Amino acid sequence: MKKTFVLAFEIVFGTTYMRPIVQNSQTILINVNKNLKTSIQKSTVPLKNGQNLIIFPEGARTRDRKLLEFKKFFAILAVELDVPIVPVVVDGTFEAMPAGKLFPKPASVSIKYLKPIYPKGLNYDELTAKVKEAICKELIK
Repeated sequence: MKKTFVLAFEIVFGTTYMRPIVQNSQTILINVNKNLKTSIQKSTVPLKNGQNLIIFPEGARTRDRKLLEFKKFFAILAVELDVPIVPVVVDGTFEAMPAGKLFPKPASVSIKYLKPIYPKGLNYDELTAKVKEAICKELIK
């Protein structure tokens, strides 16, 4: 876990209430609406150092359990730095903590790591689609 960082939106995790969590974890706060270039630069640091970076490609929590549109941010990093993406299916979190709730409730949550997807020869859109497709296939099993 010492080699793993998590991307989080500054607007949510930069608040007074969330700041203690961020300060005591390996969280990288970004604001792609305010300064995309700085957000990308901050996000590349762990990857350039051979560390892991967790990115939630939807950038938000679902309101109906269906996958949201995937943002290209992760694909940009993967293509530009030539690093593989390991898609992860996290299932059951909607039941554990639906959007709008402050505290989770007991629920079964499963995590499954899928095969790495390498960016070589893919553009941002193709890579984004390929990762989403891999996750979708796993969810319908």
